[in-house]
Amino acid sequence: MKKYLHLILLLFAFIGIASAQPTSTANWFGYILPPSPAEYKYISFTMQDLGSVSVASDNFPHATTATFADGYVWSVNDVFGYCLYRSSFDTANNLIEDPELMVEDVPYFNDMVYNPADGLIYVITGEHLKSFDPASPSIMQDHGVIEHDGFNLAIDMDGNAYMISSWGEFGSLNLSNAQLTIISSIDLPLKMSFDMLTGELFGVFMGNLYQIDPNTGAYTQLGALHDANNSYDPTCLFMTDQVSVTVIGHVDGYEATGDLIIPESVSYGGHDYTVTTIGESAFLYCFYLTNLSIPNTVTTIEASAFAYCQGFTGDLVIPNSVTTIGYGAFQICPGFDGDLIIGSSVTEIGDYAFNSCDGMTGTLYIPSGVQSIGGNSFGYCAFSGIVVDPENSVYDSRNDCNAIIETNTNELITGCKNSTIPNTVTSIGYCAFRGIEGLTSIEIPNSVTYIGENAFAFCYDLTGDLTIPNSVDTIDAGAFFYCQGFDGTLTIGESVTFIGDQAFRNCSSFTGAVTLATTPPALGDDFGGLVFENFGYPILVVPCECVEAYQNSNWYEPYGLNGFNEFIEDCTAVSETDAIVTAVYPNPTYGKVRVDAEDIQNIIIFNINGEKVHESPVNGGTYEYDFGSQAAGVYVIKVETTKGVETKRVTVL
Repeated sequence: MKKYLHLILLLFAFIGIASAQPTSTANWFGYILPPSPAEYKYISFTMQDLGSVSVASDNFPHATTATFADGYVWSVNDVFGYCLYRSSFDTANNLIEDPELMVEDVPYFNDMVYNPADGLIYVITGEHLKSFDPASPSIMQDHGVIEHDGFNLAIDMDGNAYMISSWGEFGSLNLSNAQLTIISSIDLPLKMSFDMLTGELFGVFMGNLYQIDPNTGAYTQLGALHDANNSYDPTCLFMTDQVSVTVIGHVDGYEATGDLIIPESVSYGGHDYTVTTIGESAFLYCFYLTNLSIPNTVTTIEASAFAYCQGFTGDLVIPNSVTTIGYGAFQICPGFDGDLIIGSSVTEIGDYAFNSCDGMTGTLYIPSGVQSIGGNSFGYCAFSGIVVDPENSVYDSRNDCNAIIETNTNELITGCKNSTIPNTVTSIGYCAFRGIEGLTSIEIPNSVTYIGENAFAFCYDLTGDLTIPNSVDTIDAGAFFYCQGFDGTLTIGESVTFIGDQAFRNCSSFTGAVTLATTPPALGDDFGGLVFENFGYPILVVPCECVEAYQNSNWYEPYGLNGFNEFIEDCTAVSETDAIVTAVYPNPTYGKVRVDAEDIQNIIIFNINGEKVHESPVNGGTYEYDFGSQAAGVYVIKVETTKGVETKRVTVL
């Protein structure tokens, strides 16, 4: 049996025990009404704001009566004869949607009310009191004739029923035999509903809300319900947002210490209520809590629920009951030093949900039911591996790549320090590797056409060369922002047409830069550009006959502070062919290098200025050269073989 209520709780922990108490009785109500003959709307209001209403659904079918049961709105309307409908109800947004016909040709219902005590829906039809199980709506049980012509009905959490007759009589109704015990006369035909938390009885008539004493029938007007254009005369009144028990915080606030054990249920007013939601920012900045236990009753963890709880340690277990993890729910919780275990029922992981949980070093496992993973959900984490359940229809980790790939788009959305990028990936998504610790090298395959915003930003541990392959068209803003560890050559592929703001800003340790694009790629300026600000090498090697084009573009910056102050023409570069396999090692070198290739005929070596510093004929598969007499810097080795020509770059230290 479900108990429908909206209960807001404060939790506090002492020596590992959490207890709860209600702090608010603000409940959502709703009713269906016809402001005009052609238009029907479901509207809602709160007890704290009686002066206004919110339209939750337009053009809802005309209802003679309705109730909220089993998570749905049940209604009877007469658009095509009297029919019983069930409509889905979005509790998060308080919206009614998708009416579904359940039973055709039902009698006229004066009223319809859900009884939480036995899980049945009771209806007054003509002079009869009847009930049906929401699971079998076409089967009705007749409880008898109401002699006083039943009109408006209300039932509390314990199954106590009260009725107003069409003759203005108020009394208690025995649901088993339809007998009414008259308490008093009442001169308003109030549509009634119980507040399931407080047990208070309310009614609505002509756009005004009333509180009713169920013991005497006396009523008091509380306020008007209207918007700028209407006051409302409802056909029914019922509780709506009554499903979840929400944890909203800690009685000790930010100073709370010890273990936080959220209970499965709480008691209030003689009833036990199940905890289903951890509210938005409920434990935000609770730095001193040390251990967390979430029960298997919780279905939703809302935005920032545990953000900045830096004292939590051990494993983080998201129970199997949870379906939604909100924006930044566990953001900046670096103390967790065990595994992240995501429950099997999770379908949605919000943006930044686990961002900066850098104490987690195990394997991240994504269950089969996850349908949505937000941007930067796992940024600044230190996972050693990533596995997506093979049954997941939206994401995969193909070829044991230790990454999350969106299957339909072939976009890699999340990586870790041991990721490899498969050659089926076409784009690297927003913040895919942002801040990943321990990522020392990355090879971008020739299938990739797009590198997303902040894709590798703050990857401090990346070293060596960085090659953007010829397949890439766009390098978006901040893609390699603050990658200070790169200490080799940046090579930008020939097909790049756009590089976004700050894409290589503060990449201060690069010792060389080469572009293969004959037309200077456009540089972003939405945020001031700064694409190459504080780049480590102010000299750019460009393709043959392209110096002037780059000199006249915004790649040129006379002081080398946000661009390049010198361009060197490289007329030695040729297209590489898969038929030639050339190895140059060690690279970088302090002196000697060895060149291995099949059937070498000639070797030519150029410095970074494009000047030839050495040439030698070769007859064989190996050649050695000692750079001991040359200055430190970047050199180009042109290898001429019987199969063609290939160029290699080498750094001399």
